[in-house]
Formats: sequence, structure tokens, C-alpha cells
Amino acid sequence: MTLHRPLPPGRRRSLSLLAALGVAALALAGCATAAPATTGGEAGEAIYRIGISDPGAELDPLTVADSDAQLITGLVTEQLVSFTADGEALPRLATEWAASDDGLSWTFTLRDGALFNDGTPVTSADVVATFDAIIGDDSISPAKSAFTGILDSVAADGDTTVVFTLVRPFSDFPRLIAGNNTGILPADYEPGAWLKNPVGAGQFVLEDYTVGESITYAKNPDYWNADQIDLDGVELTIYKDPQATALAFQAGEIDRINVSPDVLATVNADDYDTLSAGYSYFYGIHLDVTKAPFDDVTIREALAWAVDRQGIVDNVYGGTAAVGDDYPVLPDYLPQPLDVPQREQDLDKVAELLDGREVSFTITTSFQLFGEVLQQQLNAIDGFDVTLDVLSDEQYYAEGADSPWLNAPLTITSWGKRVPSQYYGLFYATGAAWNASNFTDADLEKKVAAFDATTDDGERQQLITEIAQEQWDQVPTIIPALARSEVLQNKRVTGEFVAPLDFWAGYNFAGISVEGE
Repeated sequence: MTLHRPLPPGRRRSLSLLAALGVAALALAGCATAAPATTGGEAGEAIYRIGISDPGAELDPLTVADSDAQLITGLVTEQLVSFTADGEALPRLATEWAASDDGLSWTFTLRDGALFNDGTPVTSADVVATFDAIIGDDSISPAKSAFTGILDSVAADGDTTVVFTLVRPFSDFPRLIAGNNTGILPADYEPGAWLKNPVGAGQFVLEDYTVGESITYAKNPDYWNADQIDLDGVELTIYKDPQATALAFQAGEIDRINVSPDVLATVNADDYDTLSAGYSYFYGIHLDVTKAPFDDVTIREALAWAVDRQGIVDNVYGGTAAVGDDYPVLPDYLPQPLDVPQREQDLDKVAELLDGREVSFTITTSFQLFGEVLQQQLNAIDGFDVTLDVLSDEQYYAEGADSPWLNAPLTITSWGKRVPSQYYGLFYATGAAWNASNFTDADLEKKVAAFDATTDDGERQQLITEIAQEQWDQVPTIIPALARSEVLQNKRVTGEFVAPLDFWAGYNFAGISVEGE
């Protein structure tokens, strides 16, 4: 696969046509190279090796949804901004950004000298075209939903300044900019042909892609931060199943693997470094506050104090989670709520709140293990009589007004990584489509709107604490744990990743090195 190849003018189309073309335009078979899979680069080269699953056919930076596909494109592309594991913003293709006084626009200044891997400079026109493609009426980008109701338009102000005009103030807008599918592409990017011309302004250039086998990358010498990239390249190897991946890791063929019970049964974890891959999801126990017994806040409180949260962490998440406190703020988000009491199992409080009552209800979920652990915990406590209804994912998330996950009195549902106000908007706001608890509170909505509107650090700290405290008091949802992923890594790797290898981090390899082959 040849890089640094300009597109023939006659084949160029604007990004605005991307959504109309859709993912069907990409035919992987036609993109395969005839080159054999590489095995770690030339002798002495420092190649970081990762095992992945076959990403399928959707390999366009603007439309990829699968995490492996996002990694494939994210190693080549670059966002305006990314975040560290501690929640600190990192300049990438943008060097600075600021909101207007009214919070209705954000201005980003682009980095001088940043180049795409075809040698052309990254300009404001490229940024505008990229985001126009994401938010356009006919966009099929998974990123579109993150900007719906928030981003109105994008405009260039000269070659190096971009102005994002918002529908409403949104202080976490830089986090949306660092979301999935936001790697900047040239304005004349050819839709659906990324594998034929894998353009981007990121750390690596794609050298070879052998479909179903491997993808190899070389360090991009023109990357703006090339001095901090110590690797000669990255290699992704495609495995058919988790067991094959585990065996490859055990044999030293790849450098990292996600921790799972099967992996821990296959390899000796003590032989490797364990890294946190970041907090990324949680399961919420949603209580319908309009239905008995959960229309009584004392019942909801009793249930919250009855849950053995550490038991959930240990027995549901295998220890790879933090104890939650019933508000959806992942530990790697800033600011964190302060001084909200941490709920722990307290059977005296449970007895006091139940006051001799016995409550009966059914847990409805598609996550059998979580349901079983919770049912066992509650049925061991006087006052609870709990049954369990485990459904398939298709049954639980069935379409239609009667879908169980939105109608059963108590449901357990998974939520992926978002900024906090997005969770509130999805499952607490009046009229929210996914409000399984049917909980609304005008005061909470005002505080969330105020949190979105202010960029003052002190106000944000105060508001997120008040928002969390109100959820803690009203208990429409119990969040007993906040989950993180972990990986085992070969000890030949040196350096510390600034954040997990995902889109929030911009797949950042700065400062990482490995021993040569």
C-alpha cells in the first residue's frame, strides 16, 4: 500500500457526500494487499504488537464503530484534543481553545506545521469539512448523536482558527471533540476509500493491510510530535477468537491483552505488567419511581443501603471496577463530586428504613451474573423478597413502547462512556427517551443546564457536587460500581501510557518504547 500518494483530481469528492455513500462503498476485498503479513518489522526495530478481532468492512474514520476498527484508523488520524488518564486535556492538532463569554461558541487554534501524511498542511478548512460530515443531515457517523442538540455549525476564521457555534452552552465541548470519529481528515478526502489512501495527521502511517491477518504501521516522520514517538511502528494481528489471542500473548507474539477470566486461566499474570485501560462503563440499577414499591423514596434508599457494592465489584466485575455511589461520574472525569457520603452496605439503616415492611419485586435484566449476585445479596436480608427475570439482549432491548428495559419496575442496564451531563440528559431529563426510572426533577435539570453552561472551575465543582448529592438523595438509579478495563502487557515494553488506547486518549504512544526484535 503506497502512502504519500495524492488523489487524482477527478476522483475527489467533498466530505459532504460521505454519508450518502455509506459504509457499503468500502469493499475490503478490493483493498487487500498482496503482501504477506509482517512479523514485527525489521530486525532491531521497536514494534508494539496488539491482537485484535477482524474489524469487518467498516473502515472509514468517520463511520467506524467497532473498537478495533477505531484503533486501526485512530493510529493514523489525529484529533484536535485528547485527554490523559487523569482527565487533563492535551493539545493535539489544536494548541489552544476557549469558549466565548456566553458559552455559545468555542474557538480552536490549530497547530502550526501540522501535516497530513500526504504532505499537505492541516488547515481550518479540513476541520470544518470533517465536522460538517459528522453533523450533516445525512450523516451516518456514530459521532453525530454526541453533537445533536449541542453543535449547530462550524466555520473557519482564517487558515488556523476554527469556530464551533453551539445550540446551547456546553462546557464539556472539548471532550466531545475528543470523541469517536473526530480524527481530522482533508477537506478533499475521498469518501469510502480510506484503505486505498489511509490519510491522517497522526503518529503512524499504514503500510500494509492483509485482510483477515494483520495491519502494519510505521512511525510517521512528519508527525508534529515525532520526537516523542520512540517506536518504529505498530503491528495489529487479527485473531479469530479470544483463546487464540491468549495463546499468542503467552507465546510473546503480541504485547498486550485484555484481562478476562479466560486470559487469567491461560497465562500467569505475575509474568506481566497490569495496566488499567480506563473506566469505560457501568451498569445502572434503574428504579421506576412511578411504580410500587419504588414510588416510595424510603424503599429506594433501603435498597441502596442493602447493596454490597464491594461484593458487586468482586463478583460481577472480577475486581476491575471502583465502588460507585449512585451518580454517573466516572473516576477519570474532572471535576469529581466532593463530600457526597459513600454508601456501603448498612443493614441497620435498611431495617430502619423498611420499618418492618417486606417488599417484593423482580429484577429484570439481560446480564444474568449481575442479576444473580444482586438477587442473592438482597434475599439474604430481612425485608426483601426478590425474583429474577433474565432476558436475552433481543428481548430486553426489544423495540417498541413495551420494551422491558424501559418498563419493568427494576432493570439493570449497561451504559457506555459519556460525559456526565449526557447521562442526565438520556435518563433523567423530562421526556428523555431512555428514562427507565421515569424520574424527573426540575431543580436537577436546572443545575445540569447550569453545569453545561459554565466554564468556571469553581462553579462546575459546586454544581456537579450538588447534582450528585440530589441523585444520591432521590435514588432513581443505584450505581454500585464503575467499571474499568485492564490489560496485561509484556515487560519488554517501557514507558507509561498517558491514557488508555482509545479515542479519548487519541491512541497516544508518546514515550512508549519496546526492546527491539
